[in-house]
Amino acid sequence: MENSNRKDAIVAGVSLIIMALAAGYAYGYVQSSLVVVGNPAATLTNLNNATGLFGSGVIGWCIILITDLLVAWSLYRFFAHVDAKISFATGLVRAVYSVILAFAIFHLGGVWQMLFSANQDAVALMNLVAGFEKYWSLGLILFGVHLLGLGYLSLKSNTVPKWMGWSLYVAGLSYMAIHAAKAMAPQAADAVSMAEMILGAPMAIAELALAVWLVWKGGKRKRQLPGQGHPMQFAS
Repeated sequence: MENSNRKDAIVAGVSLIIMALAAGYAYGYVQSSLVVVGNPAATLTNLNNATGLFGSGVIGWCIILITDLLVAWSLYRFFAHVDAKISFATGLVRAVYSVILAFAIFHLGGVWQMLFSANQDAVALMNLVAGFEKYWSLGLILFGVHLLGLGYLSLKSNTVPKWMGWSLYVAGLSYMAIHAAKAMAPQAADAVSMAEMILGAPMAIAELALAVWLVWKGGKRKRQLPGQGHPMQFAS
């Protein structure tokens, strides 16, 4: 039991850390440096001048997709003994989010293909980039639901720190509210961007904190104090 639970914790934790690094590179660096919002011509020029960089960003998104699926499966297994039905539903929601993410990444594949086309259309290219942003954002609403499930499982667990469970709740509600607002109230883009900037840190820290905890302590056997006669307990 310990070895299996510990393995699931490490797979989930390491995958989450790899995902965070890949997202920081693919979106935080590559996409933000090449895509000029509202300027298709400048974006096309940037992409033509840095096709290798853009390609590495697409690879980064593929890594994110793979690690997302690993996280969905390993966290389901890790929390299954806490509440099997909720753990399965939580993992399934993340798997569905991953399918939406894959569809979003498909749009970036279209951008990559267009860069090697003889007839390049800056507006069509920008529409593909916008399609990626749109579908990824819609998927992040489901991602927020997934975090709510993790928050519930963490609070119900006897070993995950309670503050971590509450932080996952906050992050989940933040993802849902921000990306639902992006979809339903595009006219409030400035207000939504401000809210995203304010809530960005707690949204990112919640899952990253869980990742570090999983690698550090998840699934480890609790030490038995001298004089205790009860059996060893295990972390979730």
